[in-house]
Amino acid sequence: MSNLAKANFVKVNITVDEEIQFAGDKKDSNDSRLKAESITSKVIMFDYYEDVLSPAITAYLRVTDTTNLLSRLPIRGYERVDLEIATGNGSIVFGKTEEKENPLYVVAVLDVTKKESEETFTLALSSLENLMNETTRVQKKYPKANISAHVRDILTDPNILNIPKEKIDERAEIEDCSTPYSFIGNNRKPFYILSWLCPKAQPLKEGKVGGTSGFFFYETYDGFKFKSVDGLLDQVKDVESKKLQTQKNSTREIETYTASSFIESKKDGSTNFQIMSYMMDSTVDLQKNLRVGLYSNLTYFYNPLDWTTRALPHKLREEVEGEGMSVAGGTVPIPAGDVSKLASRVLVRIGDKGMLTPSLTTNNNDEVEGSGRSDADMARAFSRYTLLFQQSLNITVPCNINLRAGDIIRVEIPVSGPLQSEKQKELDQELSGFYLIRSLRHHFQLSEGKNVTAMNLVRDSFGTQ
Repeated sequence: MSNLAKANFVKVNITVDEEIQFAGDKKDSNDSRLKAESITSKVIMFDYYEDVLSPAITAYLRVTDTTNLLSRLPIRGYERVDLEIATGNGSIVFGKTEEKENPLYVVAVLDVTKKESEETFTLALSSLENLMNETTRVQKKYPKANISAHVRDILTDPNILNIPKEKIDERAEIEDCSTPYSFIGNNRKPFYILSWLCPKAQPLKEGKVGGTSGFFFYETYDGFKFKSVDGLLDQVKDVESKKLQTQKNSTREIETYTASSFIESKKDGSTNFQIMSYMMDSTVDLQKNLRVGLYSNLTYFYNPLDWTTRALPHKLREEVEGEGMSVAGGTVPIPAGDVSKLASRVLVRIGDKGMLTPSLTTNNNDEVEGSGRSDADMARAFSRYTLLFQQSLNITVPCNINLRAGDIIRVEIPVSGPLQSEKQKELDQELSGFYLIRSLRHHFQLSEGKNVTAMNLVRDSFGTQ
């Protein structure tokens, strides 16, 4: 059965939080207004979004109603939505279950159309932590410790996001990094701080420092993730078995999606892994890469404690030829000649030695400590992030709720031109291969043939490994 078939909205409940007191409301024990209602039969469309560049998931629920629901409930924001949608390859559930509790909350009411006979509107939804982020601040000073420990601390701090530790252990995936760091929250929002820490962190590989600077903090259906760019791309290493630990406590097979029915496939013959449409959104932009300093850049590091200045060159080719960088494809696009050898961007960083220490005096001639940041992490992170987004491919496939932002899939794209044989086309060896899911949208609606997953795929190299 194709996953394009009709989705079944098993349950959609909306509940007004009784603790919320709206301006002008009067608590009345005789108030007969409903506080909760099932709107399962009234939902006509549901869109769910994930993105490695977004710290929170979002969703949109399209509702049509003939009972004046908006005013009768009423819906004013911060209502809880519990839902379950059954599909051809499992169910997507938001609410309280034996394994977890992950309800969605109304953040906005959009596109309201009212007639005498009916009303139609869209509920914008997000996770509770996304709303909590708007009402809390990171204020304290964090001592020098692993950045991964700071991420876990901010998520579980009772005065910040206050996520139960057991929920973090069960649902979050926080990758260890090798970077110790000390900083002050400066009254910023927690999601801002968590994203701000990402380019400063360097992955830890097999107990040793390895890879380049650059992490992502984002939320998926499984929970919060703090993952390095190299850690995400490490999924492609086991090419033979294609069995990888891509989701916590589970092992899935890396799916192969095919863009043409003329490509020979060993799949079960269904259309579930057929690419319905695809478009190469962007590819290498040499001038932009030079402006960003992708291939080569130079950092002037100034230490205000002793007034010294150091020049720190960074070359992408050295990172690629070393053992510290993971890539998705076979060839990293680095131009030859002086274009990639000479620094195309100059950065300036001011050190922070002595800024967070109680005294500038030292004992036993020890050096005054800084915050712990690498002197050249800014240059390395700029280069790594830019490289990851060198290729961008948009595809639409039959709905697969098991896919997550940050997962790896394999894409097969045919060469352009006539068939090489009567039944089969050859693969485009440059464009085919492993891609990282940067963002995705699961789209569900009542009519059959409309349940799809749209993805934006990115990768840092061409071809297959």
